[in-house]
Amino acid sequence: MNHTPIPDKKFKEILNLMPICTADLIFLNKNRTKILLFKRKNKPLKGIYFAIGGRLLKNEKIIDGAVRQAIREAGLRIKKNKLRFEGIEEKIHKNSAFRNISYHTVVFYYSYILDEARIKLRLDNQHNNYRWFPINDRKIHPLLKTRIKKIIKNHGKKF
Repeated sequence: MNHTPIPDKKFKEILNLMPICTADLIFLNKNRTKILLFKRKNKPLKGIYFAIGGRLLKNEKIIDGAVRQAIREAGLRIKKNKLRFEGIEEKIHKNSAFRNISYHTVVFYYSYILDEARIKLRLDNQHNNYRWFPINDRKIHPLLKTRIKKIIKNHGKKF
């Protein structure tokens, strides 16, 4: 599937009119004690360590969007059959890349187990750093804390 960026003027119109559907990825280590987060360079959440993910493309299945985003944003080739669908969330951010326009998202999120010692990442232009955080770290964004709690509640440490 071809990922053609939407021109800024058109994307601004879309953000002003409707929510954006996204596929996000929660990367956990093998012991499910750490989460891999990426420091964002753009709004919303600029300067915050967060999960990777992004908007779905026209006619793209949600799970395929998650796989595409792993490659695009982190250079990670993941196996679709090892993704676990975890839930849907809605969030309205007060800001976006455009002045006076909020960013309303409907997020489909997945978990995926990575071997933290063996990963090699290649970040895109939306991120400038990454690191593993303990899943109970106070610095983790509240949205991600909610997702982590749901994952642990649904699967325990044995998924």
